Amino acid sequence: MRKINLVAIFVLAILLTSLATASMLIPADDNAKENAKAPENSPVISITPAGEWELERVDFIHYAKPTNPAKGSRTETCYKLMGVKWKTFPVTYTINPTNSLNISESFITSAVQTSAETWDAATSQELFSDAYVINYTAQYGTQNFQNAIAFGDYPDNNVIAVTSVWYTRVGKQIVEFDQLYNTRFDWGDATLNPLVMDLQNIATHELGHGVGLADIYSTTCTGVTMYGYSTEGETSKRTLEQPDVTGLQGMYGI
Repeated sequence: MRKINLVAIFVLAILLTSLATASMLIPADDNAKENAKAPENSPVISITPAGEWELERVDFIHYAKPTNPAKGSRTETCYKLMGVKWKTFPVTYTINPTNSLNISESFITSAVQTSAETWDAATSQELFSDAYVINYTAQYGTQNFQNAIAFGDYPDNNVIAVTSVWYTRVGKQIVEFDQLYNTRFDWGDATLNPLVMDLQNIATHELGHGVGLADIYSTTCTGVTMYGYSTEGETSKRTLEQPDVTGLQGMYGI
């Protein structure tokens, strides 16, 4: 009997270790409370009985690929879950196509919608609404349940885009994501011009954060959509690889 119990404990430990590798609630950064505060006229963010903020925020910064990227931790799964997800569907997103680069509204909306539908096609759950909202005043970084996608100047030449995700500590539910695409890069269709940052490519990656997937930096996983670095001319992230699909379906079903 003692031998059976020891085997059972060993197997349980392996299972728990495997789950922890693929799924982990990302801790909020030092400025989480400040970032999560609702601006004037935004929904009030309540405080739990324990004195914690009801909402937390995590920022994913998408960097241009360096010459010698860090190897990162080795992983067998090639995907990582944030440990939070949407509970109400479909998710509606708002696009502000205003930009200083003369990118057409039709190109932007088409690229973003195609990226959203790429994730939808990988699960039976209708994650993103087929209809999006155009709002020329929508801004990145304002917690208002709007899921804003916008362009703007991010003060770092190496940052391609940023996605911020707000979620509840209790229930681990995503309630909003905002995205900013850095106008310090030239955006477009890299199949036509390999010198530009491909919008559909990057939007597909960023929307992966919007549904609960974190970045992967292992050099054994450079081909997956959620690999954390990108370059001009890259289009490989337009489509999902099996690890991306496995992570998504682990949250939302096949």
